[in-house]
Amino acid sequence: MSYRDLLAIRPFRNLWLGQAISQLGDALYALVFLFMVDKLTGDARMVGIAGVAQTLPFLLLSLHAGVVADRQDRRRIMLFADVASAIILVTFGLVLWFIPKPPVVALIGVGGALSLVNVFFAPAKSAAIPRLVPPEALSTANGLSMATQSFMPLIGMAISGAVLGALYAISPTYFFLSAVLLNALSFGLSAVYIRRLPPLLPDKVADSSSVSPLRQSWRDTIDGLRYMRREHVLFVVLILTLLFQFFVAPFMVVYVKVNREWFGGAYATLALCEGSFFTGMILSGIWVGRREIRRPGIAFIQGITILGLTIAAMAFSRPVGWFAFWNFVAGLGIPLAQLPMTTYIQTVVPDHFRGRVNSVLTMVSMGVQPVAIGLGGVLLEAIGPSNMLLVMGLAMAASAVAGFADRAFRTATLGDPGSYREVSDGKSDL
Repeated sequence: MSYRDLLAIRPFRNLWLGQAISQLGDALYALVFLFMVDKLTGDARMVGIAGVAQTLPFLLLSLHAGVVADRQDRRRIMLFADVASAIILVTFGLVLWFIPKPPVVALIGVGGALSLVNVFFAPAKSAAIPRLVPPEALSTANGLSMATQSFMPLIGMAISGAVLGALYAISPTYFFLSAVLLNALSFGLSAVYIRRLPPLLPDKVADSSSVSPLRQSWRDTIDGLRYMRREHVLFVVLILTLLFQFFVAPFMVVYVKVNREWFGGAYATLALCEGSFFTGMILSGIWVGRREIRRPGIAFIQGITILGLTIAAMAFSRPVGWFAFWNFVAGLGIPLAQLPMTTYIQTVVPDHFRGRVNSVLTMVSMGVQPVAIGLGGVLLEAIGPSNMLLVMGLAMAASAVAGFADRAFRTATLGDPGSYREVSDGKSDL
């Protein structure tokens, strides 16, 4: 199915438009947030703490968010997340109007509050896509979703690098306030489109009339974890995702320090390198989304290996042009790793488990980051950015290549829900 035909499906188009607008606002705000923490403190450890605050809710609430996505209307969950995020940012904008230079603890608190809300959005959205498009369009839908996830931040980087970058030179106060309010507006507009979706209740919801909501939530969580442990390929994906996220998590902290020490600390250079990364993701996402990749495990290994080796190459790239180039190449690897595996999971996982499986992967992806970012900030101060990039990149590539040791993972076939059960007896060589 072509992208044009896909967007002719009105419910999916509304979800796509809501995602695109919201992610444009996020791009305007996320990088600015870490940039302002660095400007206020000049301390990589404080940037790390800010990163921890944004990821800690995913560690604490991701499993429960998956349970909610498997029991409640996914449309309502996404709508709640958008509206609550808009309210948080508008409130913070009012604070900035009266206190132009807020204490760092306020920045950290707002980042944590946004994550506390948005932890519920991701599993609901991923579980909703298969309900909005026909099965034969699922791979194309995931490809478009990931390309949009990359393209809108790229536009955001261009805007923030040019317009907000110029505004920062004139007034750092209005620079930060503008980014906050634009992000609040994006969440409000996203909510308009999410509200147009049809109800997205799960196909099957277990009867919970005889137990308390808290106990039922715990039961559902345990059922989701048992399901992932039982389905061998999903369990290997979980392990490899944990390793990958542990090694990649400190990257933005290193990024900010590299920009300050190597490139002069201008916001425009930070936006340039990040924009290069998203450009690579866009091109790769379009290419991967239109190809029939049959071995998602092999694609995952290849994509993460590309990313790891290019991060290692950044250690030797003091000129900003080379650093931006390697960011572009790194962006090529992400869709190759994620898109085929996302489609595989959506294919093999029953609808009433989809939210929990996505939330477990989100918990691993985001939940490991508080520890990794905290350790990364300390290690960065001890060994410097060059050595940090080298260690992160090589460790990431090595953890991905380890996936070849598991036969079921490397031979899993996209489009055949039973393929991994036929080649695995539940034991792993990993």
